[in-house]
Amino acid sequence: MTVKELVLKEMETHRGAVVSGGALSERLGVSRTAVWKAISALRADGLAIDSITGEGYRLRADDDSLTADGIQTLLHTRILGREIVVLPEVASTNTVMKQEFAANRPEGFVLLALRQSAGRGRLGRSFVSPTGGIYLTVLLRPRITLDKLHFLTIAAAVAVCRAVEDTCGFCPGIKWVNDVLQNGKKLCGILTEASIVGETGALDYVIVGIGVNLHFDTSATPELAKIVGSLSDFCEKVPRRAELTAAVLTRFEELYLHLVNGDFLALTVAYRGLLCCLGKPIFVVENNAGTPAVCDGINEDGHLLVTMQDGSKRELQTGEISIRL
Repeated sequence: MTVKELVLKEMETHRGAVVSGGALSERLGVSRTAVWKAISALRADGLAIDSITGEGYRLRADDDSLTADGIQTLLHTRILGREIVVLPEVASTNTVMKQEFAANRPEGFVLLALRQSAGRGRLGRSFVSPTGGIYLTVLLRPRITLDKLHFLTIAAAVAVCRAVEDTCGFCPGIKWVNDVLQNGKKLCGILTEASIVGETGALDYVIVGIGVNLHFDTSATPELAKIVGSLSDFCEKVPRRAELTAAVLTRFEELYLHLVNGDFLALTVAYRGLLCCLGKPIFVVENNAGTPAVCDGINEDGHLLVTMQDGSKRELQTGEISIRL
């Protein structure tokens, strides 16, 4: 680790408290000048570090900077997030990942943006992405068949729910396939895309985009007020962006390892337990028309099981549902 990374780890460990430059120098085995340079570099990255005359440095408890070093200090992973790039603004992290990084970065590489100007969701929908949320894309190279690809979306949705529970104290639910909801409000969107090798039809890579609303002001977009929510609506103390990002990546890796080891049952069991539409009336929406049904759950393949209005049973592999609350 570099001196900068070591200093950041110490500051994170003692977040909100004053740490003397001499103590940092002694613990890390570097000069006080090296510590000062590291602090200066961290400030340049946007971290809110105070200098307390005669005492030392303090990383403010309310600092909400989002940097690669800050996230990695909090990670508990072996694959995801070992290499991270954070950009101020992109059109879409999925788009930029495909254009600039997917071909030459290792599995687990993560791209984040502080905001997106043209965030994308499933079926060509837009995903509004103002400053204050988390917008990331993970690069994966799983050795799975195409018919198992949707399990990555399942894993990501469960990971977000668990990460929110870890950092906020409440656990949201999942609307099939990929929406994370609390009290009917959408907190998160997930978009999984794959690149296929033309000659073999095998997967080249998969990217999983995750967008989480921490703070979302709907006053400028009142049409979204009924469907979009944010963690700040339900959480008294909203987690820092770096904290939640690290939790999402840590939880995602736990589930991803089940997937690459062929344990799809563990994913479906976890996903089924979070389905917010289970046993409830829904609309099966196809070709812009909705048909009433009841959600019965999901099967071992991750497909949605429903009972239609006429009593017939269906297994949905694709499509979209709306929940009648």
